[in-house]
Formats: sequence, C-alpha cells, structure tokens
Amino acid sequence: MRRIVLGALAAAASMFLLAGTANAVPGNSGVYGTTFVDGAGALTDDFGDHYSELGHSLCNGCADTRNTDLVLMWQSILVAEGLLPASGIDGSFGPNTASATVNWQKRYGIPADGRVGNQTWSRADDRLVWQFTGDYYEVYYRASGAGGVYFIRGDENSQDDGAYQLTAVQLPNLSYNFFHGGPRIQYYQRTVLEG
Repeated sequence: MRRIVLGALAAAASMFLLAGTANAVPGNSGVYGTTFVDGAGALTDDFGDHYSELGHSLCNGCADTRNTDLVLMWQSILVAEGLLPASGIDGSFGPNTASATVNWQKRYGIPADGRVGNQTWSRADDRLVWQFTGDYYEVYYRASGAGGVYFIRGDENSQDDGAYQLTAVQLPNLSYNFFHGGPRIQYYQRTVLEG
C-alpha cells in the first residue's frame, strides 16, 4: 500500500534535488547545480559535492537558512533519525534544528558543532542507497533506526543523473510524512511545502 501511495505521490508531487558532481550537471529542467541540489554518478557524494556551491554551512543564524528547501531537506533527515519532531520540518534552521544537528553529529562520530557543513553533508550522503520498487527507482536515506527519507533523482525510470525530488519522510514509528510543492530542492528558496 505504501508503495502505491508513494508511487502516485512521486508522479504528482514536486521534489528535491541533491548534489552530484560539483561541476555544472543539468537538472531535470536544465538548471545547474549552483541553484539546486542535484546528483550524478555515485550517490554517496551527492550532498558533499555541492557544499562549496552553497558557500556556507547551514546553522542557526547563518545566511540563507530561513524558509528554504535545503533546510527542509536537512530537517527531514533529522526527523527520520528521531532527533526532531515532524512538526519541526518548517524550512527554518533555528535552535531546535541546531540541537538536533548536534545529536546527529554525535551519533555519526563527527565534531558536534550544530552546523551542517562539508563533513556533515559528506557523512549524510554515505547513508544514501538506490532502491527499485518494482515500478520506479528511488534514493533512500537510511536512518539509524526504522526511519528514512525517500527521494527521486532525475528520472524515476532509471538511476539517472539530475535533480532530487523529496517524496516522503518515514518516521521512526514507520508512519509517513508526505511532501508536495516545487519541482526540486533549491538552496536559497522555498518551493517544497509540507503535505
């Protein structure tokens, strides 16, 4: 049942883009990685590749961390890990997101400063895997417990390069939080809305 609902949602919903190679990789609509999160080649470098394009870390009080898709994507990971309540997915990096980020960093054995920088993105993308549902390909962020985050990268019919689209967050209790909104994850704007 989840796959049917998620498949229908994936076809209808707009989704996030995650990083691939740091050079200009066209996304689904020909937009380049300096604006959107996109991916190319191996999954496990997708987030880390675009850290330099972002130009700064995500943190409480950092530039461009209020009402943005990229923060919403990071918060989705924290929710899937059970470190932030689902109500905390609001696209703004405040003190609760910073505290949850410290706990995420401690969990994965990296310096815990509450900022999402190169080392944090690089450790997060190590948890990405391809899954084939029988109908389409998806990228899955594997949380340490029962949770996870579902994305499509590029074309759902293949393991394509291109834009990431966020479809759903699997909460640690195995329920789902679905997303609707813009076509891909943008760094500095908010296009994805919580469903």
